[in-house]
Amino acid sequence: MDDQFLLGRDVLVAPVYEPGARTRRVYLPSGALWYDPATGHVLEGGTTPEADAPLERIPVFVREGAAVAHALR
Repeated sequence: MDDQFLLGRDVLVAPVYEPGARTRRVYLPSGALWYDPATGHVLEGGTTPEADAPLERIPVFVREGAAVAHALR
């Protein structure tokens, strides 16, 4: 997907570019589990889940085991 990006190797950011959209598809890279700090859910890499994208927050996912994951809780 060309409308999401990694900050380093552990933080995936998936901005919403469509006016009025409140969800979006996000590709989670394979080979890892991904943590959604907003919901606490852990998702399997290599999948493309539908992420909630309310106006007040950008969808962000953290690779499980990353040091930053603990700071976002």
